[in-house]
Amino acid sequence: MMRYTIENRNNDISSAFSFTSLSPIPHLHTHLELAYLAEGASMATLDYREFLIGAGDLFLAFPNQIHLYHDLQPCQGSMVIFSNDFFGELKDLFQKKVPLSPVIPKDLLPADIRLRMEAIIEKALSDRPYDRLAAKGYLLALLCELLPLMELQPSPCSYDSVKNILHFCSEKYTQPLSLDILSRELHLNKYYVSHLFKERMKISFTDFINGMRVEHACGLLETDPDITEAAFSSGFNSMRTFNRAFLKVMKMTPREYLRKGER
Repeated sequence: MMRYTIENRNNDISSAFSFTSLSPIPHLHTHLELAYLAEGASMATLDYREFLIGAGDLFLAFPNQIHLYHDLQPCQGSMVIFSNDFFGELKDLFQKKVPLSPVIPKDLLPADIRLRMEAIIEKALSDRPYDRLAAKGYLLALLCELLPLMELQPSPCSYDSVKNILHFCSEKYTQPLSLDILSRELHLNKYYVSHLFKERMKISFTDFINGMRVEHACGLLETDPDITEAAFSSGFNSMRTFNRAFLKVMKMTPREYLRKGER
């Protein structure tokens, strides 16, 4: 499953990786998210609108756009998440515009798009400074080809309750958190908050928080195989709840996840 975060990111290319599935948990960040789907199909939701991503298509979310994915078929692909400060020449565009559709169909993409995404990831993950500089150059060149293929429109000025809620949850999800706590801290009616999750983000508040916690636990398990420590450090208050949530999100138990990582 892909790694995702909702916090403020500080690095130029904060994440670059191959994925075998996309996150169904609503998230947003100040970076851009570029995903190439080599195989499979996924339904992406971007600011409450749905877009089908098919094999060979590319998806680009601009900063502070709420997005999530529901895989329709097993997926494989490449993803790069990078700062809107990365390219000064394009920063103004990223701040003031959003795409009418975030999906660029395969027929419009460069024939070697898969190889180019893989090259960006390889260079971005290198320890050599010149390779990381090359990754930036490759990415800039690719963006200059992709952006003319997208119809852009002015970015909405509104900053709605959902974005406030997501930012709050991204900072507090490892702590005790409930609808009562969230509504009290943000001065919102808890039934209204529950309605926002179910109707606009298509997920319950509980599943949303548990999804974030499970993703956090997966990151911890990659460096330390202590399942109990990962569970409680991620915000769960019981192993039973953790195991049930982990199975629901990852489609496997924590121990199966660890064994898979050992292969």
